[in-house]
Amino acid sequence: MGMEKFYRTVRQTFGVEKKQMKEELKDEVTEELREEFTEEISYIEAQMKEYEQFVAEINHLMSKMRKERIQQDSRKEQIKMDDFEDDLEPLKAKLQQLEESMQKRLDEQKAYS
Repeated sequence: MGMEKFYRTVRQTFGVEKKQMKEELKDEVTEELREEFTEEISYIEAQMKEYEQFVAEINHLMSKMRKERIQQDSRKEQIKMDDFEDDLEPLKAKLQQLEESMQKRLDEQKAYS
């Protein structure tokens, strides 16, 4: 019984210091990681902005396609998806380029690990 009370007292006594040390260590590690990965974060943010722009372009194109479909349906004409392939090619190429860029970056990260 006496030993359990002793260990509990020791844990309580050092627990406060342990929490404080954990918090300080967490802050230090967070700051070091932030400095170390600033370039990576910037790259990812740039890629996300490019991706968001790409999504906006796709949404605009889809809206335009829907509008054209409604107009053509009102004239009783049938729309063929082949007509839109030419419009989609630049977007597909841009998406492919974005995927390759992100894959290259991922491969570089794995090489450093």
